[in-house]
Amino acid sequence: MDTFPKCSVCQQQFTLKGPVPYLLPCLHAVCETCVTSAAGGVISCSTCQREVNLTDTSLQKDAVRQKEIFHLTVKYRPTELLCTNDDDGNQAVCWCEECEDFLCEYCQNMHSSFKRTRNHPVHKFGDIIPQNLGNETNCSIHNRYPLDLFDKTCNMSICGRCSRGDHADHEVEDLDEAAEGVKQRIEQHGRDLSALLSRQQTHLQSIRQDTKLADRTQNPLRETIGHTFQSLRSQLDQREKELLIDLESQTRETKATLRALQTSCEEDQAKCTGVLDYIRKSVIYASKSVLLQLESSVEGITRTCLETAAPQTHDVPTAAFNNNGLSKLKSDMSAFGTITASKEEIVDTGDDKQTQTDDDYLADLEQKHEMELPELESDIASDLERIEILQALTDKLNDEANNINLTLAEKDETCKIASETIGRLQTSLIGFPTEGCVHLMKTGVADRCMVLHCIHLKYDKDRVNLDTVHINTEGDLVNRKSGTRPAGEGRLKEYDGTCSTAPLPRAGCPQYWEMVSRVSLDKPLTEDDLILELGVCGEEQRDVYHCINGEPSSCCMLVTQCPTHGGICRETWKEGKRVLCLPDTLPNTAGASHTLHYGVVYDDARKKIVFIDVKENRVMSTLDNVDSSQPLWPMFGVYNSHLLTVSIALVVGSDINMTEEKKATIVKALS
Repeated sequence: MDTFPKCSVCQQQFTLKGPVPYLLPCLHAVCETCVTSAAGGVISCSTCQREVNLTDTSLQKDAVRQKEIFHLTVKYRPTELLCTNDDDGNQAVCWCEECEDFLCEYCQNMHSSFKRTRNHPVHKFGDIIPQNLGNETNCSIHNRYPLDLFDKTCNMSICGRCSRGDHADHEVEDLDEAAEGVKQRIEQHGRDLSALLSRQQTHLQSIRQDTKLADRTQNPLRETIGHTFQSLRSQLDQREKELLIDLESQTRETKATLRALQTSCEEDQAKCTGVLDYIRKSVIYASKSVLLQLESSVEGITRTCLETAAPQTHDVPTAAFNNNGLSKLKSDMSAFGTITASKEEIVDTGDDKQTQTDDDYLADLEQKHEMELPELESDIASDLERIEILQALTDKLNDEANNINLTLAEKDETCKIASETIGRLQTSLIGFPTEGCVHLMKTGVADRCMVLHCIHLKYDKDRVNLDTVHINTEGDLVNRKSGTRPAGEGRLKEYDGTCSTAPLPRAGCPQYWEMVSRVSLDKPLTEDDLILELGVCGEEQRDVYHCINGEPSSCCMLVTQCPTHGGICRETWKEGKRVLCLPDTLPNTAGASHTLHYGVVYDDARKKIVFIDVKENRVMSTLDNVDSSQPLWPMFGVYNSHLLTVSIALVVGSDINMTEEKKATIVKALS
């Protein structure tokens, strides 16, 4: 059942008797039901997200898938096929290639017995192959004549009689030759895509191998890092013990010196106290004659006490912790060790060997080599696989070398065309605005509609709603109130943001600008919480509400929490109605931060606005039939400062990195 193709819009399987498949420009299929019921005449392919405007594009029936459905039905669902010759309801058993009828056994016998049909190629269901299904039919104008010619002028198959009639003056060739040439070119496209697919598969295989290598490398490195820092911690613990022992020894010596000083001082103190006490008693109790006798003795002992060294301030060193070099040690430790992405082996200078014993150093080397051995074995196996892949690619590279020679010849022709285009542009772009930067979107087309103008857009600082947002010193729009409130009339009071200094000019060519937004969530967002808004609106709608998505003359894109998808989505709005919702913009978790890079194309000639994801280089949404009857003002909104932090920086003019890939994306969106 899964082998049957499906409609790229409703995802219903195609059946032989069901709605006819139509071919979209992206080569995906859409059923006739979805074509006839397309809302607004626009079909969005769910496979590649490309939108097709049926007003501008005429779809043709997908003949390839019709034949594929026919073959798959015959192969996998033959019991559903009934006889179409007489519509008698009998089970069909074969198919007539000439009549294109299913036949039951009875009709097959009758079919083989009639003279007119007996030579028709009839195939049993088990014998039908895709090559039997591609027979050409007769001319729809001259029924008896087969379609055996191809008219290059009209790009259609014709018969011999047509070539002598209405197509007489046209360039005609044999249908088989024309088809063979197309087949060869399509097969070459297939070979080119197969070569690209092979390169992509090789690249993916290399990425997977590097991913496995990263996983294998992680554990050995984790063990090495753990061992290294365990060794450092052990060395720090040892140094701590040594310092504590030194501190204890130093304290013990200091206390011994102080005890000796204390004992000597106490002895002198006791001696002085005894003499002084006797002198006091002598003064009280001794008679005059006794005092005269004691004078010489008292004088002698007093002189002895006084001649003893007077007590002085002791100079005994105390212990101190010298932490000179601590800052350098901390700096060295903070910068010690790096995890590099280089595959080159890091050379060990051996400087750290001085801090280890020989046994520790040898043990570290042995452990390091044991951890590196599996990685080296894995690298050798990966190198052998890569050698086999490179050998397989040698032939393909030789083929591509031939293609490069052809490409160089084409480039010479392209340079010639570019030189002619420059001459035409010098004439056609007279009067084109010089402010900003212009790019030619399509080589060889000197048309104003193919010139992309990167305008020099600016925030209008005089209109910023300072009650909710402000423009910081770097020129970014931030969702925070301003600390200062400059005076000035005309500021926005309802809209949470600002507009440009001037409306978009009606230049008759596409105009382009970009915004880089930095978003950081403080809390998870709940239902309909806005993050930012980018878009355009009319002058009267600039300050009606805190955002412009509901205004009748607006076209904008919101980044907001979406109740439908349960996450943060990008929503596109036109004239008050939501057109598209793209989920999974960034995680809705506290602490999540992201950089969003979007571009906007405004084309007043084509009446289109295109929103582009610059990081992914793809179109998010294209809005058609934009009302440009009145001037449109670019608007920029940032919201919910209590839940998140968001800033928007403008990227305009020559600051825009306009790559060829980006130009191709814009051309595709505008076509």
